[in-house]
Amino acid sequence: MSNSTDPDESRGVTRRGLLGVLASGGLALPVAGCSFLFPKRYRFRMTVEVETPDGLKTGSSVMEISAYKALKILPEEHAGGGDFLGEAVTVDLPDGPIFVLREICGGCQPLSAMVTLAFLPETRRGHVDSHVAAVGKLGGWFADYKAELPRKDWPRMVRFRDLSDPTSVELVRPETIGVKRIRLETTSDELTTGIDKRLPWLNDRGSLLDSHSGLTIHPTLAQTISRDEFWRRSKR
Repeated sequence: MSNSTDPDESRGVTRRGLLGVLASGGLALPVAGCSFLFPKRYRFRMTVEVETPDGLKTGSSVMEISAYKALKILPEEHAGGGDFLGEAVTVDLPDGPIFVLREICGGCQPLSAMVTLAFLPETRRGHVDSHVAAVGKLGGWFADYKAELPRKDWPRMVRFRDLSDPTSVELVRPETIGVKRIRLETTSDELTTGIDKRLPWLNDRGSLLDSHSGLTIHPTLAQTISRDEFWRRSKR
């Protein structure tokens, strides 16, 4: 007969056992410990301004950021989480639309974190309690915050040679097209919708713009950009 012991049992309680106690009402938790059930959230409008020969062109999108502090039972579990909903900003220019995505770059800090930091610079990077508190403050009843997104935190910008073909995506240098600034402001407006009307292939299956070419050591741009950078909707 085996005498092996579950490492969590050696701590005096198993995860399953603790969750059973919670479910049965045998242990009362403070409200702060249950913040994953009631995440903080706020909405903001991102407006991109582009200077063109025909004058100033703008595009905007209302997005939503949520954050919570998780009930952390085991050391390897994350202490918090959240979501980032909404659509990329579309700016209609004389030679076709550009799309300002919901990500800065692969491997960069999340755009949601940088937006929150732009509103409240005192927020501590990588600190769950500080981030959740900032999100709650920005989502308060009388919250009215405005900011500019620093140039180093501008999201990726792309255009398509053919809007009906996601593999025709091209990166756009902001300076080349005349991007002047990116403004941020908190709002209670509804989330922006409709990007799938312009880019109907967003409804296709697959996580990347080009999900059909298979693995390669030299991926194309379309094989490195996810559809999630264009939009994310609530699953509720």
